[in-house]
Amino acid sequence: MRTLKTVIILSVLIIAGALIFWFHFSKDVARAPEIEKAKISDISTMLRLCTMELYEEVPVKASIGSRHLFAREVLTGTISFDVEKLEVEECGDTLKIILPREIIEIYEATEPDSYKVIDTWNDNLFGTSNFTAAEENIIKGKVRKSYRRAVYAKGYVECARKETAQNLTSHLTALTDKTVIVTDPSPKGYPD
Repeated sequence: MRTLKTVIILSVLIIAGALIFWFHFSKDVARAPEIEKAKISDISTMLRLCTMELYEEVPVKASIGSRHLFAREVLTGTISFDVEKLEVEECGDTLKIILPREIIEIYEATEPDSYKVIDTWNDNLFGTSNFTAAEENIIKGKVRKSYRRAVYAKGYVECARKETAQNLTSHLTALTDKTVIVTDPSPKGYPD
């Protein structure tokens, strides 16, 4: 069991190392300056199985006191699984794997105009309708929390868990020549 986890982790690290080596020694001059800036600060993110990338434009409607805001925000993110948290049990020629809790990361997109205020207004006739950057950041945080709930409601997590189970089964069967059974104790995920 422990050796299988080690094999999986080593496979991920070898693939990541090969990609880094290839990018580093690539003859593509335009890409070289960007690669030199990149540093690996945390290897734990490399030990994740990313099964779904998220990209969605969401409406933002919020109020603070008598001030109101209507905007559009583009959110990106991933649904992934930590390879180190896979529970692996070896039973003869069969590997039994239990899928861990999903990791959902949601961010504001970095492209230009990924957040655009469409309108602001104040219910008070002579009141200001402006929002500070801090107030907008609080609103954006609430939008990300709301979108996280929507990711579960829309079935994205369920789909990602199903795809991960299928991918693990096919890849590990090919890698180990054993029968692989992936069990998912929570097919709809673990909403908070």
